[in-house]
Amino acid sequence: MATNSCWFQQLVALSAFSLWLVLLPRQSSAWGGAERHTQKHQQPTVNRRAVLSSAFVIASALPPVVNAAVTDETDTFAATDSAYGGLSRFDPPASTKKQSTVSTSDEFTILIPKADLKPSGGLGIELADIQFRTNRRVYVKSVRPKSLGDSLGIKKGWVVVSIDGQSAERTNAEGAAIMVSRSVRDEGGGGGGGGSDTLELRFRDPAAFQTQLRELQEGSEVTTQVAPAGDTTQRNSDGSAKFGESVTDQTDQKLSVTQLVPPKLCRRGADTDDLLEVSYIGTIVETGAVFDGSAIKIDGKAIPGRGNDVSLFFVLGKQPFGQFPSGWDVGLQGICVGERRRLIIPPVMAYGSTGVPRRGIPPNATLQYDITLVSINGLATPQ
Repeated sequence: MATNSCWFQQLVALSAFSLWLVLLPRQSSAWGGAERHTQKHQQPTVNRRAVLSSAFVIASALPPVVNAAVTDETDTFAATDSAYGGLSRFDPPASTKKQSTVSTSDEFTILIPKADLKPSGGLGIELADIQFRTNRRVYVKSVRPKSLGDSLGIKKGWVVVSIDGQSAERTNAEGAAIMVSRSVRDEGGGGGGGGSDTLELRFRDPAAFQTQLRELQEGSEVTTQVAPAGDTTQRNSDGSAKFGESVTDQTDQKLSVTQLVPPKLCRRGADTDDLLEVSYIGTIVETGAVFDGSAIKIDGKAIPGRGNDVSLFFVLGKQPFGQFPSGWDVGLQGICVGERRRLIIPPVMAYGSTGVPRRGIPPNATLQYDITLVSINGLATPQ
């Protein structure tokens, strides 16, 4: 199998010929320079084009350079007599479904008769918005006590997903209020509200997803919307693209977490700032190729600096500045010692539109990580 040494062989061959060309004597008839003599007799003339041709012929004859083969060696390290014997993997096949088709588990719809809105003076909720780059969220800032919104159970902190089926995730609080107002005025008509007598509000509860992660059951999957489909162009206040920015868009990006192996005992799950020891394998959803893992080998060789370890350590909640995608900080909340989870991480929480070419990760790749928690803060016993 060809290895990275092929690059070195080509480099040495071409460098040697380049050095030879530099040291060759120049002839005035061929190069316009003065004729040089180092001895009594003139140096023999050398055809430099022939030398260059020979260099390329030799370089092309070297073994071709191919992508490095990445293999998972977890089962090799996790022998039956090893402390990591329980890490041998019997995972279900890799995910092949598109995340845009997966239903979210932390969203719900509230139907409100429009006739109830007028006498009550509205919902009695205050909206606000938060924006990061091209992503914007409208959320419930406060709920007036004894209002219609309070009686319907609407809670502070909920994110407004859609209004009458129209997405509200790329508008601001004022825009969401206008959408509600238009819907109410369209009661029984044929406007944007669809002529319905009911206002449909869809919310996302961020706390619900965190609770679902801590209550995972074997084989169950929970999903949350990370970024909605639509335009992601960096724009000025007038709507024009910012200087140097191109017009871009994206499909729905969702984070899914599945419990593959339940813990034998769990009274305490992982929290932010905990030091976690994990064994994992990472694959690219679109291609199924292995690109990373705690016990991988590249072309049969261990990764320098890892010392043939079968596990790695990291601090939960620090991955925007750490060695793993930020999706780990979300998807591993509440994981217990001995538990194995599968994380499907969208590009926006992985390596984005640039990817990592040196690791074989293409742009806009969805990543799958199968992760086992070995210890929390140095304790490998169930907690």
